[in-house]
Parts: sequence; structure tokens; C-alpha cells
Amino acid sequence: MSVRVFILVMDSYLLRSGFAAVLNRIQGVRVMKEFGAGDSFIPYLNSHPVDHIIMGQSEFERYAEFFIARPELLEKTVLIQGSVESEAAPAKTRQDAHTIIDLHEDKDSIIRKIQNLLGLREKPGSGNPAMKLSPRETTILRMVSMGLTNRQIADRLFLSAHTVMTHRKNISSKLGIKSVSGLTIYAIVNNIITIEEASSSAAK
Repeated sequence: MSVRVFILVMDSYLLRSGFAAVLNRIQGVRVMKEFGAGDSFIPYLNSHPVDHIIMGQSEFERYAEFFIARPELLEKTVLIQGSVESEAAPAKTRQDAHTIIDLHEDKDSIIRKIQNLLGLREKPGSGNPAMKLSPRETTILRMVSMGLTNRQIADRLFLSAHTVMTHRKNISSKLGIKSVSGLTIYAIVNNIITIEEASSSAAK
């Protein structure tokens, strides 16, 4: 069996240690490097081949421009969503997507997702984390990712600005992402918007 090389990018030492311990239990996985607060993983990526990157949501958003410029890395990235202080999301809101791991999932669930990522298990269910959004929310997320304001979205969809704001709050709540850059990255990862569309809207 070939070995898949992982790097971990998380500010929290405890989180990094916990995920490293879980990953090291999976056959065919090797944690090559860990990056914490203040560490830059970009030079490492530029000089070392890696198969997968596991990183926290806030760290991911911090490097949003880097990932938009390097779209080939998006497919290698696994996001850790949630925070230590937040309550665990209800089970029905979580999906079996290999690109998203909730911080409150148990060890067995994390291992299953990593195995899915490696192709060691058959993916259960739909596997698309974007399915937690309604069609209207997906449309609005796409428009937000393209740089449209609430008023512009409202005009295009024949809605009130207040309704658009409500949808945006629901989107952020469901995905656990508040910043526009984070929403844009999520939309790219889940094929709601293309990297070309995101890049062209950012250049305007």
C-alpha cells in the first residue's frame, strides 16, 4: 500500500496532537509536518510534495488568497470546522463529506472520513456538504462568492434586502463560516462557483 503524506495546519497544539494521533492509527497515512500559530506552511508546500492538508477553518480563511491562486490544492484540503467553545452540531446537519470534519466528531467518524478520502472505503450517502443548503441558499452563496452586495442580490432575485440578510445568516450558521473569503473557498471546494469565476470577481 502506498503511503499518503499529510500535513496539519492548526493554531492549537492540542488539536494538532489529537489529529496526528488519530491519523497515525490509519494504515497508509503519514503525518509529515505540523504547523501551528505563527508558522508558515507555504514554503513547505512550495518545496515538498504532499497528498493532503488538514487545517482549521480560521487558518484556511487566513490563507484564502493563496488557495484561490493555487486551486489544485483545494482538492487536497480537509477542513476542520467548529470550535472548542461551540456546542456540537445536531447529527442531522452533518454530512459524510470527506472534505469537512466537524471538531466534535468522534475518533471513529474521523477515521471513516479519512478512509473515504483515501479510497479505502465506499462513500456513504450523497457525500456533498453543500446539500445541507437549500437551493435558494446555494444561489445566494454563489452570488456572495461572486462579490455581489445584499442589495444587488435582492434586486436580481426579486427579494427584499432583509430577506437576503436572513438567508446569509442561515448560510453562515449552517456552514459555520462567517467571512466572505471563507464562504468563497467553501463554494469553490463544493463546485458552487468555479475558481475562474471567483478570481474574475475578485479582480473587479
